[in-house]
Amino acid sequence: MDIHTLADVRRPWYLWERRSAMIDPQDLFDRVKQLWPAEVPILGNEQNDIYWSLEKRLGDDDWMQIAAWSFHQALEKYAKAAFAQGRETLLTSAVTVIDFEANVRENLRHESWSEDRPFYGSLETKH
Repeated sequence: MDIHTLADVRRPWYLWERRSAMIDPQDLFDRVKQLWPAEVPILGNEQNDIYWSLEKRLGDDDWMQIAAWSFHQALEKYAKAAFAQGRETLLTSAVTVIDFEANVRENLRHESWSEDRPFYGSLETKH
């Protein structure tokens, strides 16, 4: 058997790459935030278009996929507040690592992440 263990063979191929060293939430946040433009229009579908474009670019990198989705979810929350204030754009710097991490943790609850959940670190251990 090549680089994958017998346990990996029983897992779907798209889950193989997720098993790795501990994932640092702050590092994951910093990496995914760099992929987003500094300012995002909140009217129309541009925010979703940016997310779908990122998802395609990220390919099979499952941790970055969940990070991109979690960042998008955080942006949505801020976009609603910005829209209510009459703004048409949102600075992605408004998204905090706290909101991002809350979304990641919620998304990791899905059963497909059950074996990998323990590899996701904690903000508390660094700060």
